[in-house]
Amino acid sequence: MAAIPQPPTRQCTRYNKDGSRCAVKTVTADGWCRTCDGFGRPEAAQPKKEPVLQQATLWRETSDRPLESDEAYEVSISNAALNHFIDAHGGDRRAAEAQIRSLLEDLLTTGARPALRHPETGRWRLRTQRDKFSVTLSRDASVVTGYKARHVDRTYAQVKAGVPSRVASPRHRERKKWFLALQTELPFGMGVMTARLFARLELGFEMTEDNAAEVIEQMRDYMARAGISLPTQEGESRVTDSAGLEWTFEVLPEQRPYLVRVSWGTEG
Repeated sequence: MAAIPQPPTRQCTRYNKDGSRCAVKTVTADGWCRTCDGFGRPEAAQPKKEPVLQQATLWRETSDRPLESDEAYEVSISNAALNHFIDAHGGDRRAAEAQIRSLLEDLLTTGARPALRHPETGRWRLRTQRDKFSVTLSRDASVVTGYKARHVDRTYAQVKAGVPSRVASPRHRERKKWFLALQTELPFGMGVMTARLFARLELGFEMTEDNAAEVIEQMRDYMARAGISLPTQEGESRVTDSAGLEWTFEVLPEQRPYLVRVSWGTEG
């Protein structure tokens, strides 16, 4: 019986948090030795200054699964998905393919979030908690057609391995604590970008540290007038008020509801 060929050894293709190239040898398919920080480019990616709002057809949850977890290594990966990954995180196509397959495998395991299905095209969408990472599959689930990361600083593999972010500055963390302090009396939680979007979409002005408390108070008043009740069951739920504003909540075990986003129309 012929011996099984071993993967070739090569220098790790990744970078440390300080931007230095890793010199460790590895045989892993995605090129990461798992001993360095694992960033795909030497410098930190710069986030967009303003979020882009898009309206598209609603994806609907389904109890079906498009594939078994071990089939993640049998599907094709489109050039578009690979390019989206590289644009977000850096690295090469070989590493991008390996990491997309690893992410897809985890998203297909038992206990993962329900799959979404597009009612018109039949495409599939699988995502992690709070949509930090997601992949899109073709109607027959034979091709990964898209990849999306809401936080481009780290890949799913880095987050899973506990690699700390290199863009969360001390000032950013202090501002996050400041915004969280304003929510102590709220029956739900949310991120600062969600509050900023509400201020821009509904109130017509930009939220700052000086008027953030007013924005939160006006949001509570708006939800009361619109009759928006908080979900109690675990999972993601959406409600669209009479003005067409869509509110997306997520409930995690033993946590208060979290307002994921406020937008016009539906998430594509």
